[in-house]
Amino acid sequence: MKLIKCIVPAAKLEILKENLLNEGVQGMTIFDVKGFGIHRSQLTRKVSRNYLVEFQPQIMLEIVLADSEVEKIIRLIISTAQTGHLSDGKIFVSHVEDAVRVRTGEHGDAAL
Repeated sequence: MKLIKCIVPAAKLEILKENLLNEGVQGMTIFDVKGFGIHRSQLTRKVSRNYLVEFQPQIMLEIVLADSEVEKIIRLIISTAQTGHLSDGKIFVSHVEDAVRVRTGEHGDAAL
């Protein structure tokens, strides 16, 4: 199993969620996040009452998938979120040792 952490612009959330559901993703966790990357000096800065805004509002999705689904879902995320502009986001993939469904006690892929 793999954990995909995907950070994308907040404006892409609804279309990305719909596309993931249409591809068979059965669950995801969504967080409101703010951040900046290596190109932060190129981002537009807004000054309001001595408050400098450097962080971009973004969404982070976490999805746990069977190994066989990972590449398909990565391609889907890229095709949905990519604009060619700064702050399109990042995708991180990590190994998941196990998953357990609390209600039934199922382990592994069966718990997904």
